[in-house]
Amino acid sequence: MTYFFRRSLSFALACALCLAPVLSHAAQARRQTIDLLLFNGKVFTADARGTNAEAVAIRGGRIVAVGTSRGLRARYMPARVIDLRGRLVTPGFNDAHIHFAGGGLSLLRVNLNGAKTVEEARRRVAERIAGARPGTWILGRGWDHTLWGGAWPTRADLDAVAPRNPVFLQRVDGHVSWVNSLALQQAKVTRETEAPAGGEILRDARGEPTGILKETAAGLVGRAVPPPDAGETLAGIERALAEARRYGITSVQDNSGYETTKIYRELLKQGRLTVRVAEWQNFEDSVEKLKQQRVEFANFKDDPLRLRLSALKGYVDGTLGSRTAAMLAPFSDDSANSGIPRRPPEELTRMIVERASAGFQIALHAIGDRANRMALDGFDAAIERRLSEKLTRNSQGKRFDTMFEGSLLRHRVEHSQVVAPSDFARFRDLGVIASMQPAHAISDKRWAQERLGEYRVLGAYSWHTMQSYGVHVPFGTDWPVEPVNPYLGLYAAVTRQSTEGEPAGGWWPQERLTIEGAIRCYTAESAYASFEETEKGQVAVGMLADLVVHTKDLLTVRPEEILQTEVAITIFDGRVVYEREDKR
Repeated sequence: MTYFFRRSLSFALACALCLAPVLSHAAQARRQTIDLLLFNGKVFTADARGTNAEAVAIRGGRIVAVGTSRGLRARYMPARVIDLRGRLVTPGFNDAHIHFAGGGLSLLRVNLNGAKTVEEARRRVAERIAGARPGTWILGRGWDHTLWGGAWPTRADLDAVAPRNPVFLQRVDGHVSWVNSLALQQAKVTRETEAPAGGEILRDARGEPTGILKETAAGLVGRAVPPPDAGETLAGIERALAEARRYGITSVQDNSGYETTKIYRELLKQGRLTVRVAEWQNFEDSVEKLKQQRVEFANFKDDPLRLRLSALKGYVDGTLGSRTAAMLAPFSDDSANSGIPRRPPEELTRMIVERASAGFQIALHAIGDRANRMALDGFDAAIERRLSEKLTRNSQGKRFDTMFEGSLLRHRVEHSQVVAPSDFARFRDLGVIASMQPAHAISDKRWAQERLGEYRVLGAYSWHTMQSYGVHVPFGTDWPVEPVNPYLGLYAAVTRQSTEGEPAGGWWPQERLTIEGAIRCYTAESAYASFEETEKGQVAVGMLADLVVHTKDLLTVRPEEILQTEVAITIFDGRVVYEREDKR
């Protein structure tokens, strides 16, 4: 028995050795060809369970497999392989609130971000004027008078450095403009000029305009500013695209305006549009014009996964930094001022109902607690209108298209910065999305509590409270109001501290998120906000292959190291569109 057993075992081993090359060759033949394989990494899928993997297979711009490195390497034959060397992979960032063209143009104009004094701001303007012809408009953005002690600058401050050039400078939030005397003259703004509804012209003791124009009043001078030509706008967008690739932003929900889609379309045809664009239309336009734009846009037959129209963007109020946010009670540091609503509540509700009834998703800028309530009241009325229409049609035996019923339109409040305690539940009950930008909290915290008081500040920048009520909270940057860098937003959401680490433990730390939750807000939640959650926002089979490889493991590093993280590789539509030069 022992002899025969040994002979049988030897024969079996010999057969196995002889067949091994054949079996290996057969297995090799069964491997599927793909475009790209990422392996030996840590893949955060951004699903609701927080699942991690090691490798991702990509073919035709889609993810075809997510799993272990060993399993995917055995299964696929890739045209290109990237060894992640343990680095973290996440879905590409989807900036849910950005002014993409405006952000790019801001890189071409006077940059006043971080100017700590009026003198520093004037110096930067003077440097631009030195290379400009007399009479040329000087445009810029980013000044913040709260860094200068809180006093508003004046036209006289600019006249000293710009006597022969009209100057138009937007505050960092874009809701207040600072102009010189020549700009006022060219726009024919005098002491007799009345401010439009929803705006304010600051005046001196003699009634003369000081050069500060709030909210809609900025348009009095803005209409005299020559609009950027197509070449300048294209140059700005190209700069913005480069920034997006560098920061791993693969999708944007953009407030650049309908006309900008024509430039995006040309870039798409040339293969140069390296973000997916969901463009917003103007809430102020008539329903007829909005529908006409939709018909015109549809005739171009663009790939809706690359370029599409989404929400209507409107404004309810201004900003906290300018004290133009619409508040239910006066500001704690300005007892005579409750902010500036852009229009009466009745008019806002009428416009919301009209546009929602026509099937449009609506996204409204609302900062103050009164503005948020005005937006919610309007959405509530729109939903009631749709439900009553459904009941009427059902009673008449007519078909009712439920696609746009109630909260299925996913109406949005952009910013949702200060919310009355009773209104958090209304966001949930109405199905309203709270689109938030976490970097605002750490840039505003220097003065926010003084402005709001110790009670109202509890409802400010409250992304964790929103989520605890079951509200969808997508994240964005609001660039150029804040930097386009999404790592700053992640850091703010996780720490609620300044970039210097203040205060210890975080500002109202109960609103902090986990890093996993913050990444989901920039990916999966953003996709939901634009009705694209079945196409992107997660690393999953069938999803679009838009991915980011990070230089640090965001899931494990100390919070302060989030700010030191950079993008190693950006993958868009299955193609590598950015690689960091230093790949260490």
